[in-house]
Amino acid sequence: IGREGEARFRREGNILARLRHPHIAQLIDAGVSPLGYPYLVLDHIDGERIDRYCDIHHLSINERIRLFLDVLGAVSHAHANLIVHRDLKPSNVLVTRDGQVKLLDFGIAKLIERDAAEDALTLVTRDGQAVLTPEYAAPKQLTGGPVTTATDGYALGVLLYLLLTEKHPFATTYSPAELIRAILETPP
Repeated sequence: IGREGEARFRREGNILARLRHPHIAQLIDAGVSPLGYPYLVLDHIDGERIDRYCDIHHLSINERIRLFLDVLGAVSHAHANLIVHRDLKPSNVLVTRDGQVKLLDFGIAKLIERDAAEDALTLVTRDGQAVLTPEYAAPKQLTGGPVTTATDGYALGVLLYLLLTEKHPFATTYSPAELIRAILETPP
């Protein structure tokens, strides 16, 4: 990943490690191995994907919304710490056996940081990589546009839709190309 990439990865790991919230899985360690491979070490969360948890436990609309509010609290905390998750989806939101939401996988998160030289907000991530899950990606994210907190807002809307209706907003779409076309061309 090179010296610059290694330094950026370590800096991102340090910032993510400072995220302390009851609904965010704790990052324990991050770094680069002696062979140059980046790694993250997170708390192990024994839980079920939020959508499956809701279905298995036959949660009411109010109970689903209560869980979703915990997700919002976690994402809001990340945003307050200048971190955009970029990959909010059911498999990155687990619910423990005692009903506690845990947001995880900030591995592709972007940091919004103040650039002292330009004194402007910039987004920092791995160079030249578009990492996303198309089913939950915002249209601007799919077209290579700027990734902002609104990107997470879009994914949260898709997640809420899924939790309330038990289907994805583009459930009738089958191929990846049809899915991307539907997201880009169909009004929400």
